[in-house]
Amino acid sequence: MSEIRRFTDAGLIAAREFLNRLRQGDELDVEELLASDAYSVQMEADTDYEVTSFDDRQQAAEYFHALLEPLTANYPDLELDAGLWTWLSLKWLEFLAPRDPSTGERLVRQTERYVLTPHSYQTYYRHYLSGPYRILKAHREDVSRARAVLATPVTSPGEVVEQIASKQDIISNPSLMAAVTALYVDPATDRLKRGSGGSSGGSPRRLSEVLYQFDQTWDTSAMDASEILALLPAEFDRFRTL
Repeated sequence: MSEIRRFTDAGLIAAREFLNRLRQGDELDVEELLASDAYSVQMEADTDYEVTSFDDRQQAAEYFHALLEPLTANYPDLELDAGLWTWLSLKWLEFLAPRDPSTGERLVRQTERYVLTPHSYQTYYRHYLSGPYRILKAHREDVSRARAVLATPVTSPGEVVEQIASKQDIISNPSLMAAVTALYVDPATDRLKRGSGGSSGGSPRRLSEVLYQFDQTWDTSAMDASEILALLPAEFDRFRTL
């Protein structure tokens, strides 16, 4: 049995410093930080969960949705809880900052991958764990339409996530997300199509620009994915499936 905790404001500062020291090659005990009453408080005791790896972002989102569901009655805004998600990212440090096999040093990415900044639209979606959870929660009634931003590895979100999840008007629109998934996800493999992470014509960056323009002109929420796909310019033909 394990517990779920959340970092206090002092704990968030300590977490940032912890990550910085890891980048410098210091050997530190993450469990000591996670269990410290000086830096965190308990949210749930004696919870049955395993710190494990995930096949992709959707599996991670499903896992944390199930794990945290019992807490929602007392903590209704869990997706905004920086202390919780930062604590969880360090709890999963073995998988989110794995050791280099040749040097033994941890590969620590940008701080926003581990420390949640919930009200920053420039960075909140980049959190390794909270980002997928927030998308799944927004599309819980039909997660399949958001598959394009949930199909990649947790620690390698990719260009579709970077360009689409960062746009509030797109990521929150069910019809647009269904179109993004129809465009970039191969139904035969349930994975992203080859080339969907590129920067040439039909790229996710171009798609986000085009979909934003569509949303200013049409009520895209009242359209289905095939109608939206039919409006896309020819540069998207290599991905388009009607």
